[in-house]
Amino acid sequence: MIEDMIHTARQLPEPVNYFKGLDWGDEILPREILAFCRTSQDHRTTGWEGISAKAGRYDQHSRYVLIVALEGGGLLGAESAVWKLAQGQAALLKPYTIHYYVDLPDQFTWLYLTFDLDQELSGGVRPLTAEMMKQIEDFLSEYKSGAALPTSAALGGMLRDFQKGERQEIVHPSGEDHFIGKVKEFIMGNLDQDLSIPVIAEKVEVSESYLRAQFRENAGVSLGHFVRSLRLVRATYLMQEEGNDLAEIAKKSGFNSLTSFTRAFRRMYDMTPSSFRRKNRT
Repeated sequence: MIEDMIHTARQLPEPVNYFKGLDWGDEILPREILAFCRTSQDHRTTGWEGISAKAGRYDQHSRYVLIVALEGGGLLGAESAVWKLAQGQAALLKPYTIHYYVDLPDQFTWLYLTFDLDQELSGGVRPLTAEMMKQIEDFLSEYKSGAALPTSAALGGMLRDFQKGERQEIVHPSGEDHFIGKVKEFIMGNLDQDLSIPVIAEKVEVSESYLRAQFRENAGVSLGHFVRSLRLVRATYLMQEEGNDLAEIAKKSGFNSLTSFTRAFRRMYDMTPSSFRRKNRT
């Protein structure tokens, strides 16, 4: 064996460029991978502990989130769009995408894969091919064994093929010609401003009653709840930055006072902003 190695080593050609060699190129190799499953709604959910269309939670995470619908489908809100996720499809949420659940069946099997990645992937919903399902099966096998690099390679291969797939149309597309999309985009671009219903109604040139009714019917939640939830999500993001005191965070998130901010935050996250910040830093 050593003779073969010596022979092979001596046959190696001189590098054309001593500073450019073999590289994994465009291979996708996720890190800090976590996998878990959700099979029913948990209306008392906090953080990653469950999902629900009735809990009124809006989430925003610093990691990529891939949701694979193995059984059952539903509606997933992502920023100003609503995606239809059917069985046999997957949805990829980019880091810091504000998302929520519009409609979920009583029973389902959704596989969640969360990970960090230096490369930028495009989000959206795409169908899963037979090859991609096999890659997910390989991923689960490697993940259960605890083999980090094979797990990363299996997930990376699936994500590479996922990026090539045709994105599914969103249920409520955002755009200037779409009423609900216009409302959501205005809200998300002005979270620190006055977003009372009269102000929004004037902006989109409709009556307040029409605005309320149409938003609830199309978005699945009340307009006031949507505004308040997005403001709280922004606050959780601001609390991860150094140098922001809570009064400043409350103002940047659109709350009139620290008291109203603390009250709303406790109602949604079941803890005070100060407790959240301490827990996050720990």
